[in-house]
Amino acid sequence: MTVLGSAVALLGALLVVNLIVTYGIIRKLATLGPSRPAGPIDAGSVGATAGPFTVRATDDGVLAREDLPDGTLVGFFSPGCEPCTELLPRFSSAVRRLRLPRARVLAVVAPGPGEQRTYTEELDGLARVVTGDQAEAVVAAFGVTGYPVVCRVASDGTVTVVDRDLRDLEALVAG
Repeated sequence: MTVLGSAVALLGALLVVNLIVTYGIIRKLATLGPSRPAGPIDAGSVGATAGPFTVRATDDGVLAREDLPDGTLVGFFSPGCEPCTELLPRFSSAVRRLRLPRARVLAVVAPGPGEQRTYTEELDGLARVVTGDQAEAVVAAFGVTGYPVVCRVASDGTVTVVDRDLRDLEALVAG
């Protein structure tokens, strides 16, 4: 009986230690923040260069990477993505407020489960908008792995600023 009591006490002590260690690990992971997918458009992607692309925008204009002026703001959205839905009005409001020329704003609306028309209508007068298969070509050129993401690019396609958290969109847009 003494052996059984000792075994139960030892097992109980091990369980308490395990709970304490697990709690510590969970707290540490919570302070690290959300994980970000790997890829060219990520937190460490400043300095990466977008690949070449030539696409047709919704206004039937042809757009290539070489056509992007220095400091172009590029927003990547996907219909059906909740953070994208939340960002859309803030993004368009910031572009309006800062009076960015349409030629310096590119909105890429990738195919998704939601309605693309809402995004296109919101962004059409503010930015050159690329949707559907054309958008997929731009997404591939930039290596976007998750939505939404907003970045600024130099005229040679080099990514100069990337923001996934979108907490300070005004500063990103202002450059």
